[in-house]
Amino acid sequence: MDGEEAKVIDARQLVRIEAVHRGFLYQHVYASICLLMAGGAGVERIIVEHDEDVEVVLPGRHIYVQIKTRQDDLASGDISGALDRFAEIRKAHADGDRAGEASFVIASNAAPNGRLKEKLAADDWPKDVTLHWPGGPKPEDPCLPVPPASVPDAIAGCSALAAGLPLGLLRPDTLTWKLASMVMYASAGAPPRTDHDFAREELPDLFEQLAVQMQELPTPPAPYRAQINEPALLGDDKVRIVSGLSGAGKTAWVAEAVVHAPLLVTYLDVVDMPGAALATAVAREVAGKMFGRASGKLGEIFLPGAIGLDMLGALSVKLGEEAMAAHVVIDNAHRVPPSDLEAIAARAPNLRILLLCQPGAAVTELEAKLGIKAETLNGWDEDTIAAALHDTGCQADFADCERLSRLTGGLPFYVINAAVVAAREYGGAIRGFCADVEAQTHIVETAQEVILKRAFESLSAEDRETVGVLSVADVPLSRDEAMNLLMGASGLDTKTAALRLKALPATGAMEMFGNSGLKIHDAIRVLAAADLGARGNEVEEKAKSALLRVMITSIREDWSIAKLGLLIRLFGQVGDARILVEFATDELFHEMGVWPEIEPYLLAIAASEEADPETRLWALDGLAFNDLRDGEAEPALERTNAMRALLEAHELGDDEWLACGMKRMLAFSRLGDADGVKAMSDEVEKRLPDKSEHRRVFRYNRAWALFKLDQREAAAEEATALVEEYYGVLGLTPGDVFGRNAPELRPLLPKDKDVTDTVKHLADTLDLLAQSVGQFSQRSAMTRIHAMKFYELAQAYNSLVRVGQDLVDEFVWVHDFTGAREILEKNVFPFIQAIGLVSWVLPVRALYAVVLAYCGDHGAAAAEVARLRPYEEAMPLGHRDAFQNQKKMIEDLRLHGGPPQRRVEIPAPLQALFDQRRGAPRAVEPRRKIGRNERCPCGSGKKYKQCHGR
Repeated sequence: MDGEEAKVIDARQLVRIEAVHRGFLYQHVYASICLLMAGGAGVERIIVEHDEDVEVVLPGRHIYVQIKTRQDDLASGDISGALDRFAEIRKAHADGDRAGEASFVIASNAAPNGRLKEKLAADDWPKDVTLHWPGGPKPEDPCLPVPPASVPDAIAGCSALAAGLPLGLLRPDTLTWKLASMVMYASAGAPPRTDHDFAREELPDLFEQLAVQMQELPTPPAPYRAQINEPALLGDDKVRIVSGLSGAGKTAWVAEAVVHAPLLVTYLDVVDMPGAALATAVAREVAGKMFGRASGKLGEIFLPGAIGLDMLGALSVKLGEEAMAAHVVIDNAHRVPPSDLEAIAARAPNLRILLLCQPGAAVTELEAKLGIKAETLNGWDEDTIAAALHDTGCQADFADCERLSRLTGGLPFYVINAAVVAAREYGGAIRGFCADVEAQTHIVETAQEVILKRAFESLSAEDRETVGVLSVADVPLSRDEAMNLLMGASGLDTKTAALRLKALPATGAMEMFGNSGLKIHDAIRVLAAADLGARGNEVEEKAKSALLRVMITSIREDWSIAKLGLLIRLFGQVGDARILVEFATDELFHEMGVWPEIEPYLLAIAASEEADPETRLWALDGLAFNDLRDGEAEPALERTNAMRALLEAHELGDDEWLACGMKRMLAFSRLGDADGVKAMSDEVEKRLPDKSEHRRVFRYNRAWALFKLDQREAAAEEATALVEEYYGVLGLTPGDVFGRNAPELRPLLPKDKDVTDTVKHLADTLDLLAQSVGQFSQRSAMTRIHAMKFYELAQAYNSLVRVGQDLVDEFVWVHDFTGAREILEKNVFPFIQAIGLVSWVLPVRALYAVVLAYCGDHGAAAAEVARLRPYEEAMPLGHRDAFQNQKKMIEDLRLHGGPPQRRVEIPAPLQALFDQRRGAPRAVEPRRKIGRNERCPCGSGKKYKQCHGR
């Protein structure tokens, strides 16, 4: 996520580290302001991080500035070290070790507190030491600014000064960031400023040099939105490749990164440049920037009669003599013959070359010649997409943003264009736009289609067919799976299918996932799918049927949510109603977060007069189950009315009747109809088969109905008895569960049969018991903890997250805010991320923001709220109201503080038991987009792209 936060061992240490780095940035911008003020103030030199934070050298005089940033008022203890340091420097001047007079300044963003003000006014305060602060006395020296109150104020003040320089189209804030980055580099004594020094006479040339450099590049978009895990611009590698489709934002990334780069960067766009001329162009551009105003050095590089590579070699030698390296960005490098780029890299070892390319055969050849692997820009994450859509006037929830990300690959230009089209043609509704694009019914051609169409149409007929067939899969396929799909859809033999796949990387249309998978790039799949559809329904249906066969085998060998979603769509598209109904009537299916994939098909089956009555009834049962899960009692009752009509009109079995009766009983309880519940309960009980598992399920549903009728004691009594029975069936006791996590419980389960349903039913009953005994009690908290463990064992992730939220509320109620945060970070977020439960993302993150505020981490809470705000308009009304209340609560906690953290002490023997039983803690990285090459949070040990990221 944008602004992502990794888990730390000591949160207070993180706060300290962040404060230190804010102080460094403040210091660098303060020094940049001094650089901009130097020309008119008679300054000879400005030195950074040498004897003091900033040293201003005037004729016959040195001003030493120590900079202090504080959240609260400045105290005497904050400056005692500075005064001691000043005394040492003062003595060096008095002893003649330093020339000229010395004066000293403490520049702070915070005003002095009362005691420090008294010291400033005292007779023994050093006469040569002055304290500067916002709102304090104006500095007497015109070379020093009034200290800004904050980092944003410092940036604004520096930009205001930069605006007064005659630098053409260079944006003032760009100059501010460039100067701050150069100050940072000089502070480290890095070449070319090993002396930490900026001389007055070089400043005009430096400003002009920066202006020229930035004018070569397109202006970064404002605001610039970072992509996922963006690579660093500068590095020590001699050659790097960043590869991405047109529209991936490569040039914008470079333009933004150069703004913050502490070194000069030469940018060349070689779109129309012959390869043979590139060496000369690189040599002239780099030499002009690095040595253009250094007398005689250009003549040493541009010798008479020298050709491009010779000039580059001479330039590299000169850079080596100066202990420097020059950074060069070559855009559209895929248009240059790889051999020319290889020659440039070999001849100029002191250049650091970054090649921006579009994927294809040129990149493959470059990787082979240079022995390197191309890096990629990974597109925007859902939060960034949401912010861009919001700024364009569109409405989208998290699932909509994820859907648009799949359609565009998250590539910035395509996302922005989609937003513009949606705002103009769909009233800002991203959901409608995505639905039309997926169905190929949109009437306005997107920029993505226009840009990529040319590249797609230039492919050979065979490559286009291959890309089109593979585009029906929106999950990575193994090499064998892709070959089977091609053979089944296009009638190819094994050898031909293998040759087709071998040729595909050179087209730039395919993404590779290590050695384990391949997929057509999301941005190209829209075009490829349209091309496949244009070949006729028979061709498209054949490809989907072939993929269905492949996925049925694949999901048995390597299950994932993404594959399940694809399988559901395929069954729906080929019209296999029976399989879809089997999915919908499996309780665990409703835990997987893929209900939106199957619901349209079930609605069609339930309404179809041609479908057989039994299939229609079970489709209605699945729909009613989901209605009840969502708290929608009236639609559920209507479904059961339709089920009763089918039962009365056709000779269906007892299982069908019991399904209808149970759903009606639960719907009546939701509506508060005690008589209806009693009547249906009696009727169902009479028809129950004499099997213990059937009776336990019925008793659970009856207890749940009693709970909804507010008969809590009766519900708790029945749930308590059921919990004991389920433990007995599993051969466990509550004591076995205590202190053990789910992985440690799994070996204790029966091994001679599948007990997944029993484990799920135990978890459901524990959850019901916790709700029945009343929230915010020791018993309910422990019961919920046990329920979460069994939900994890049953892979009932939707319920795990729901109960996890209830547990967080309990911990907050008893003021254990640290415990609440740990539940979210260790037990809730990992499953939301790994399984892809998109419907939970926003409510859980909003709850997390509240917990952060209770923990006193107000900056992180505010940042989370800011990331959620673009989704607000598209939230369902109830969620939006809850979010409004949560924002008010967070602001109130910031202004007035919250209750103190409860002190939690675990007796040593109990802690020892926990440590013995718990096993290794799950490694988690909460609240962020998971990189494709990172370990999957599910704990499988596989990379995310090879596991739940498929």
